[in-house]
Amino acid sequence: MVKYIVILFEVHQPYRLRSSLIKGLVSSSEGRDLKKLLFDEDLNSTIIRRVSNRCYIPATKLLIETLKIFKDSIKINLSLSGVLLEQLMIYTPEVLELFKDLVRLELAEIVVEPYYHSLTSIYEDPGEFVAQVNLQVNLIKELFDEVPMAFVNTEMIYNDAIANIVGSLGFKVIFTEGVERVLKGRSPNYVYSPPALNMYLLLRNYRLSDDVAFRFTDKSWDQYPLFADKYLDWIMKSPGDLVVIAMDYETLGEHHSIESGIFEFLKHLIVFMAKNGIEALTASEITKMFKPVDTYAVPPENTISWADVEKDLTAWLGCEEQVSVFNRHKSLWKIVNELSDRDLLEIWRRLSTSDHYYYISHKGGPAGEVHKYFSPYRSRINAYCILNTALTILELRILGLLNSR
Repeated sequence: MVKYIVILFEVHQPYRLRSSLIKGLVSSSEGRDLKKLLFDEDLNSTIIRRVSNRCYIPATKLLIETLKIFKDSIKINLSLSGVLLEQLMIYTPEVLELFKDLVRLELAEIVVEPYYHSLTSIYEDPGEFVAQVNLQVNLIKELFDEVPMAFVNTEMIYNDAIANIVGSLGFKVIFTEGVERVLKGRSPNYVYSPPALNMYLLLRNYRLSDDVAFRFTDKSWDQYPLFADKYLDWIMKSPGDLVVIAMDYETLGEHHSIESGIFEFLKHLIVFMAKNGIEALTASEITKMFKPVDTYAVPPENTISWADVEKDLTAWLGCEEQVSVFNRHKSLWKIVNELSDRDLLEIWRRLSTSDHYYYISHKGGPAGEVHKYFSPYRSRINAYCILNTALTILELRILGLLNSR
């Protein structure tokens, strides 16, 4: 019977691009502030404030109030993207203070991810990926006065090469997805390690995670409604040493509204865990209590993620349009770095955020509906044209700088 749970909440919001970019603004871009031209400040501030009111504020207050009672045995892990933290500092600093309280009270441990929630980990050159990870480490130290030792990549993208890079940066723990084609009959509910590395891999149990993240409000689900005692019973009866539950923090109040009962579910789950002697551990606690039982080998050609049913890169690189605009953006990396223009590099990095490519997906069915749910644009073609236009404007500004030298 499982007696240990690891809970990871991913907290992220991108800088969304202006829809009006496809209405002929390219020719008028010269001399304008590119950040204001490209990114929709009104939309981004509206979304941050809305999600803060629905999710970040009530969920974090609930966690602080409830976890304080059981802090000796129940804690959570939080991964907050750099671009999310930037927007909190600008629009809702009170949310950042609540997250700081969670950490200060030792109720949560911060897990590092790439600052821009980007796809740079799959570049041939690891330089930009390392730079974005280091930016995030420095921001976490500055804001939370904590030296993180655990890592989760953007959307849990993972392979052995990424593990080697992350290990070289001093991290001891990596969160990623438990994928059947990699596990080959083994359970995700154990601690694993990358081949030939002294590191800990914590594998998300996606079925149990998605029971809350996606199915909690699905009235057609044969287990609806889901109550905390039933859910905990499923976890406890799972084979293995521990169960990793990971989901978007926005599950709480944004994806599932307060009227759905999601907050009551979370509070009762914590209480039932305590009553049943179940501990919820941080990543650093795992390293003191467990040893890897086996290796989890993921060659780069079999790169995994937590996205969609395929659990691969097709959520962002599954169609010709996605690959085309991804390669176009990537091709600008060296020249943007050589220009040593901080504003241009910042804009290029914001355009590296995975969400921009996610919106362009051509998938249908349930996965396609999820892609559409997150997109601020009317269609995937609009998303493709808007991102391409943003890159064109960036290229024109680069050309202008080069010609002025």
